[in-house]
Order: sequence, then structure tokens, then C-alpha cells
Amino acid sequence: MNNIVAEAQADRAELELLAETYNESTGLSWLWAFLFGPLYFWVNGFVGYGFLIFFLNFIIIGFVVAPFLAYPAWRKRSMDKAKKLHAVNKAAQNRATPHV
Repeated sequence: MNNIVAEAQADRAELELLAETYNESTGLSWLWAFLFGPLYFWVNGFVGYGFLIFFLNFIIIGFVVAPFLAYPAWRKRSMDKAKKLHAVNKAAQNRATPHV
């Protein structure tokens, strides 16, 4: 049981480290999201966030919300990339390790 918990903790730590390497946001992501609104999100491939900001702009709060959505969007994308790489690494390790 302790081995399973330790492996899960190691997997989580590896995912966090990989996510940091895939994080493509800049220190000014919030500013670009504020200035360009939905265009910023659409250009960077966050289509859902772009439409959300687009519709929120009609009630004038989109400009306020957009900067707060920039970093979570980048964080989610980097975590998704990290999970994919981690799954590939785990599959390669399992294939390379002979099962007894």
C-alpha cells in the first residue's frame, strides 16, 4: 500500500515539473488578455475562453474577467501536455521492464 502511495506522489511531482516546462505564458499574459480580450485567447488556441470573454464583453465585464483567465488557461494547457508526456513515459517504462 505504501508503495502505491509513494508512486502516486512521485507521479504527481513529475507532472508538476513537466507542466512548468510546458507553461508558455509570459509575465504579461494578463495585460495582453486585457488589451486584446477574445482575440488574445483565440490566437493562442483557447477558443472556449475567447467566446466566454466575447459574450461577457456585451455586459461590460469581459475586460475585467479576461486578465484573470489568462494564467489558468496556460496552466491547464501545460498540465495537459505534461500528462500526455507522462503517460508516454510510463508506457515506455512498462514496455521496457520485464514483468515477472
